Amino acid sequence: MKPSPSLLRHPEHIHPSLWKGTQLAQAQRPALSTGFTRLDAELPGRGWPIGALVEISLERPGIGEISLLRPALAQLGRERSIMFIQPPCAPHFRCWANWGLQDQRLLWVQTDNLHDTLWACDKALRHNACSALLCWAPGAQAQSLRRLHLAAQQSNTLLVMLRSPAEARQPCAAPLRLGLRPAAQGLLVSILKRRGPACEHAIPIILHPERAYSSSGAHHVSLDQPSSAPPQPGRRFSSLAH
Repeated sequence: MKPSPSLLRHPEHIHPSLWKGTQLAQAQRPALSTGFTRLDAELPGRGWPIGALVEISLERPGIGEISLLRPALAQLGRERSIMFIQPPCAPHFRCWANWGLQDQRLLWVQTDNLHDTLWACDKALRHNACSALLCWAPGAQAQSLRRLHLAAQQSNTLLVMLRSPAEARQPCAAPLRLGLRPAAQGLLVSILKRRGPACEHAIPIILHPERAYSSSGAHHVSLDQPSSAPPQPGRRFSSLAH
């Protein structure tokens, strides 16, 4: 029996994992708004997918990648932690507090090698230990990333892997892959992969609109920027590791 014309026009009615190449796929899991209307409009589910691997590639750390994620992180419940695994720079906790996010929720994990980084990420996902997990794992292979994606599907975690542009050209199981470039007031976001048609244009994201800064200096601190004297995890900020 031939499928009806209506089903051919709307393959998502056959199964939610089906979609036409000219339309965005329907989200199979909850999505978290990015906080940026133009970016939401280009993403299946209109936001960051929960329970899936998201890949963000950038040429160097500190161009605004954490600021891009800030609105989503602020929406997450306070019951679970937000985990940073092997970030290239020490997180700026003063900025974190200035954003209105509780610093007690931030877990900063440093590992000795790639194997330990992937192990920590996998365990956090399998135990559903955090509401968001940001991981830096240079050199991670496609098979390892696929395992993390499968582990994420069993969790309620926003999983973001931050990688280099060279790694973005390699195969990856992530259903959403973005590339970031710095711009005058923020970022240009390119959608490298999504469940839907190709996105041919970069999306401008304004992170730093022109405005008067307070004289306190607190607003000048950026969580993305490297610190000249980074604190050691488990020492000065040992209260975070619980």
